[in-house]
Amino acid sequence: MKNIYTLLLAAFLINITINVSAQTAPCTLVGAVVTVPYSAPPIMMHAAVNGIAQYTFGWNDGTPVGSSSQKQFYSGWCVTITDISTGCDTTICESCIPNGGSGPCTMIFDPVCGCDGNSYSNACMAMQQGIFTYTSAIGPNGTTLPCSTPSWDCTPGQGCSDPGTGNGAYTTLADCQANCTVIPTWDCNPTTGCFDPGTGLGAYTTFAACDTSCSIVSPSWNCVNGACVDPLTGQGSYNNYNACVVACATPTWDCVNGVCVDPLTGNGQYSTLSYCQSNCIAPSWDCVNNFCFDPGTGTGAYSDSNSCVTSCVTPTWDCIPGQGCSDPGTGNGAYTTLADCQVNCTVTPTWDCNPTTGCFDPGTGQGVYSSLSACYSVCAATNINEEILNFKIYPNPTKNTLTIDGIYISATIYDVFGKVVLLSDYQNIIDVAVLRNGIYFIHINTDNTTSIKKITIAK
Repeated sequence: MKNIYTLLLAAFLINITINVSAQTAPCTLVGAVVTVPYSAPPIMMHAAVNGIAQYTFGWNDGTPVGSSSQKQFYSGWCVTITDISTGCDTTICESCIPNGGSGPCTMIFDPVCGCDGNSYSNACMAMQQGIFTYTSAIGPNGTTLPCSTPSWDCTPGQGCSDPGTGNGAYTTLADCQANCTVIPTWDCNPTTGCFDPGTGLGAYTTFAACDTSCSIVSPSWNCVNGACVDPLTGQGSYNNYNACVVACATPTWDCVNGVCVDPLTGNGQYSTLSYCQSNCIAPSWDCVNNFCFDPGTGTGAYSDSNSCVTSCVTPTWDCIPGQGCSDPGTGNGAYTTLADCQVNCTVTPTWDCNPTTGCFDPGTGQGVYSSLSACYSVCAATNINEEILNFKIYPNPTKNTLTIDGIYISATIYDVFGKVVLLSDYQNIIDVAVLRNGIYFIHINTDNTTSIKKITIAK
């Protein structure tokens, strides 16, 4: 049946303003108000202050103090509003005092007992009077129960509530609230600042007093049982962590590149400097029989291997074809003198054919032709300027066929390395489908001359 009332009430607005009942404090915040407007569930409470400062709102439902000025309605509510800049505050609580509100309500009889101890025909009629905390007055057998004399108990962290038995510890809500509301206090966290512990037992009674004394301190350290600890007071013996570690940690050593170093952690490999030094030997080298080795004593004649090799290994030479003579650095080269190597390491001249420039020596001894004349007999005829070409060759680039307009005896196609890749007697159309993509040179031979043309195969 209550759902019917809720739907009916949703169409109207009952805006109840709760009278401010501020607790007496050294600095009382004025202009604070809590309104409980109702248009549809859920019923919300709105706390506000006629001012432009920043405020904190401490509701007595157990949630942390914060900046939320809105809260869903709950029975026995209280809120402490504090001006952050001045520390002035006030506490506003549910009064359970009918205030003669107005607004249409259904006349369906569904009696409730308000927190003021009065009976109302239905929930809408109770809320119309500013009574938002109520209980059903319908008994288990459908009879109407009398409303008991209201009384209140204080539940820590939750505030005042009517047990509905008439036997609460307080006979008036105001009396309960006066003894039950936790007055806001503050404690200082040296790293985060002032906070309300919510117990009423904080070290400071106003935020301003806490803020004055609670400057966030700079980190500092004390040495406690071999470890560096920040006391959070800014008064530690060391203002630098490394300085604390140096003085606090048990000295230990590690061997780093032949030198003993304290890592300042107390976790080094060696517990004494002398023990580290006796085991921490820097690498060194001696030259024995043209070979460099580390004696493992740190007293070798050379401090680095390159210096040892330079002075120790007898120079020898090997002949590398196409590159000449070089010292392998092992003392085991084929020649004991550079001159001997050079005499025997001369690269025999050979030749390759470049279709456009003619014969040349690659300098590696690996050319195709062992003599210039042999190369020239094949290659020299191709060294002809393209400008004398009187034949029309197309398409170029081509894929599969090449058309030659003109009379000729034969045609020879070379790749860019001078290798013959295709020979053809006179044909108007030459099949070049076997050739791969790339650049080629076609030599067209007539009775008394050879003409050359660059062609491109692009499939």
